[in-house]
Amino acid sequence: MTNFSTIKKLFHITEPNGFSNDEIQIVKEIFGQLPEVFIDYYAELGKIQNLNYTQDSLIIPERFKYFQNNDYLIFYCENQRACVWGIHKDDLSKPNPPVYMSYDEKEWNLEANTLTDFFTAMAYLQAGFALDFTSECFYEVDEEALKFIVEHYKNKGVSFKKWMEGINFYGNEDDDVITVMSNDQILYSSNTENRFFEMNKVLSKLGSEL
Repeated sequence: MTNFSTIKKLFHITEPNGFSNDEIQIVKEIFGQLPEVFIDYYAELGKIQNLNYTQDSLIIPERFKYFQNNDYLIFYCENQRACVWGIHKDDLSKPNPPVYMSYDEKEWNLEANTLTDFFTAMAYLQAGFALDFTSECFYEVDEEALKFIVEHYKNKGVSFKKWMEGINFYGNEDDDVITVMSNDQILYSSNTENRFFEMNKVLSKLGSEL
């Protein structure tokens, strides 16, 4: 079973809430073999609303038929379908394959080296909007502000290579995240009230609201 402890700690998840074997079988019937990490995520975390459906969306089993592609299993979609994320058909037999992103479902570029990295990065991205306490707006920041964040907060170790010209994540606690988009915008959140107010005192002064 894949270890999703980082995601669980971020969202304070204590109980599994995923799709059944029969529901996952719908996807298997379309694509054949599925990666181990893919199955584990859908089975354990796939139905958790704030994790998977706050901003962008995990494709639910009955909707895979609307996202069919000759070369990719598309399993995640930006909220207005500006882009999608998928696994190449030749990688479906790998337990933890790379993930690719496409704007037009024709040209694809590497987004994350592994599926676990992608799910973790997406959890941080969703967390910016979904945790109990959020900045509720983006802040435009300059190079000095970014330097401050890098020096004072830990890099979460996962990122988006392509979406929004690159997205990185920082934070010093298991249940907080500072989202840095395109190197000039930040959004931050926490699932702990006191921690959020500590972050807000500092981060809200680094840039201007958008």
